[in-house]
Amino acid sequence: MNESIQLIPLLSIALKFFLLLILNLGIGAIGFVPSFFITAININSVGLILGSILTFIGEILGALIGFHLYRWGFSKVRTGWINHSIFKAIQKSSPLFTFILIISFRILPFVPSGLVTAGASLTPISAWRFMVASSIGKIPAVILEVAVVFGVLQKFPMNYFYVFIAFLIIILILLHMKKKMKIS
Repeated sequence: MNESIQLIPLLSIALKFFLLLILNLGIGAIGFVPSFFITAININSVGLILGSILTFIGEILGALIGFHLYRWGFSKVRTGWINHSIFKAIQKSSPLFTFILIISFRILPFVPSGLVTAGASLTPISAWRFMVASSIGKIPAVILEVAVVFGVLQKFPMNYFYVFIAFLIIILILLHMKKKMKIS
């Protein structure tokens, strides 16, 4: 009986971790939602160490999923815009150059992840090399992000953070509705 009582908190943490991992993968695959928010939720839900690991795994595997989705999507799009000189140069770049470029852009925490992923999907780099380059480049970026988020969480209660996220979502919805009204 005592062993089953001790097992319940472990199962609860494992379930939280799994559900957050799915959320992280989705955010990572989308690539344009700032991961700052999900990092805060990760740290608040499962602690600093597990939250950091979860953030890193979500960033890398999410980017890999996004890479495949972008590559698939670009293969379905009309190729007229791909004939532009910029895209031709990207497609002709060597795998080593692309590898180094991915690391460089991943290290910079304010370069949109989706842009790097989409750009890489237009190159001949393999998914494996993309994942390795993204992992190397994301290490310092995730460490910096976790440090900043942890510092913010120490300063402000999580309730303020949730209110901020809700406010941000409302603003985005209103902007989207305004844009739709202009189109109609």
